[in-house]
Amino acid sequence: MPKLRKVKNEIKCATQQIIISRTDTEGNIIYCNPIFLEINNFKSFEVIKQPHNIVRHPDMPKTIFHIIWSIIKQGLSIQAVIKNKTNDGHYYWTLVSIHAQKDRNNKVISYIAYAKQAPNSIIKVMEPLYQILCEIEQEVGIDASIQYLESYLKEENMTYSQYMKHLTKRRQFRCLCDIIKHAILK
Repeated sequence: MPKLRKVKNEIKCATQQIIISRTDTEGNIIYCNPIFLEINNFKSFEVIKQPHNIVRHPDMPKTIFHIIWSIIKQGLSIQAVIKNKTNDGHYYWTLVSIHAQKDRNNKVISYIAYAKQAPNSIIKVMEPLYQILCEIEQEVGIDASIQYLESYLKEENMTYSQYMKHLTKRRQFRCLCDIIKHAILK
């Protein structure tokens, strides 16, 4: 079975494929693994030192990235569902875990993201929510979109992180050893 499948304009990754990227504290790519390059149809020299948002899909609400940045800038980890676009116009959904990397003085020096194919069941939940958030951003602005998401999460009686854990039911990677085990055992 091929590692990547294209279904119309969507790319589906094999379950054992792990997409890895590392950025500096400004969000510029300083490392990406060969799977990141293959899926996004880039050469290494085309992405290194480029903003990670070169793979941001226009269907992704800025609200989600606002939340991600607010959490990782504190040195905390976060999990999210992200729709990315490729260099050749395709798209793919990932379940991503983003972790701050710190120096000896506990200062954040970079961020590393481990991603895998998002399950269809999660995409079906997130895609309509993202559509609503994007519409609110376009019509009223990001602050209103953030307020909507906060109200939505309040109704669910969860924080964003709790909501992601609830949706993913522990599908996230907890440490590098989990990623290696997942890649080797699948």
